[in-house]
Amino acid sequence: MEIIIYGKDGCVNCDKTRMLCQIQSIPFQYHTVGADISIDALQTKVGQPVRSLPQIFIQKAAGLIHIGGYDELRQQLSE
Repeated sequence: MEIIIYGKDGCVNCDKTRMLCQIQSIPFQYHTVGADISIDALQTKVGQPVRSLPQIFIQKAAGLIHIGGYDELRQQLSE
């Protein structure tokens, strides 16, 4: 499992997401919206308008799954 995070500088939940992955030794990639990916490209990837960051995906054997934001990641990891 690998986590893919789309966030931005100054985003508290983006920082919390990275820290959570580091503490739990979960491999992750971090992409900065506006520098590494445009908001339009991210919205296309998500499949709906992006209203908050981070937007988090999990890479599993079945493929790339969009799970939402920080709270959804915490819930996913506790299951």
